[in-house]
Amino acid sequence: MRLITLCAAALLLAGCAESSLTQSGGFAGSSGAASAPPKSIVVSDFVIAPEVLVVDRGFTARLERKIGAFPTHERKQRTIERVNDEIVATVVATLKEAGLEALPGSEEGLSLSDTTVLVTGKLRPSDAAAKKNEYGIGDGKSGVVADMTLSNFGGFGKRQLLAFTAEPAGGKLPAGKQAAAGNALIAEALASNKAAPEKLSPDVEAAARRIGRGAADKIVAYGKTQGWFEGGAQAAPVAQASPGIDEKPAKPARVASARADAVAPAATAAPRSPAPRSGRRPAPAAEMIPDSETEADSGSPAAD
Repeated sequence: MRLITLCAAALLLAGCAESSLTQSGGFAGSSGAASAPPKSIVVSDFVIAPEVLVVDRGFTARLERKIGAFPTHERKQRTIERVNDEIVATVVATLKEAGLEALPGSEEGLSLSDTTVLVTGKLRPSDAAAKKNEYGIGDGKSGVVADMTLSNFGGFGKRQLLAFTAEPAGGKLPAGKQAAAGNALIAEALASNKAAPEKLSPDVEAAARRIGRGAADKIVAYGKTQGWFEGGAQAAPVAQASPGIDEKPAKPARVASARADAVAPAATAAPRSPAPRSGRRPAPAAEMIPDSETEADSGSPAAD
């Protein structure tokens, strides 16, 4: 009886420790044991706290020139939806760059026969005591962070893997081919999510993409601790800041399954061939940036 009591106490303490790590932004279950990468990662729409102001007068002006005038409250909703689509597309594109199978979607679109990782997020002011419209995206606002959750979704139901807060990614913006490749992946994700084709204004687009990149960088770092990539490379703890956009990540270790055979004596059998590579690409550190050419907003209406 005493042994059972001790075992129960140990399990309770372990559960509390994992919960503490998750709430503080640490890697839940990051023991370093390698595991197979998820078949897919589904990134759902973000929830936007009512305290967050989202404004893009240039976007609404371009939309009105196409479909005609519409009420102010509808302008705000359409702007929020378009900014959300940009963030989701950036997360998807960044995960794809890292070699993970990612796509936009929702929990409602999944079935118990699916085996996937579900990504959900909520945008909120970085200051819990912020007043309404004090922080936001566009109109010169900033200070928005994303509370993120990763969950396993499959035949055994839904189980949380990780919870963390992501700040917008910083650092220098890429250019040239690096930027073009990132923009192409984002455009592909936007099209698959049936987002409005009208572009966001440069400052709003950049802010949305930095938020998406900041969240995706930490998902990639968590995946490295779980062995989702070749070599099972360990990443920095999620509590640390995300790497700068201009920083180059360490190259993942190559799979060396034939290393032991290579050092065997000559008298033994011929060494085996190396294990086939998974075909996944190592994660580059590129960040997607907005195209330089965006329609001027000189004719934009003053109201949002």
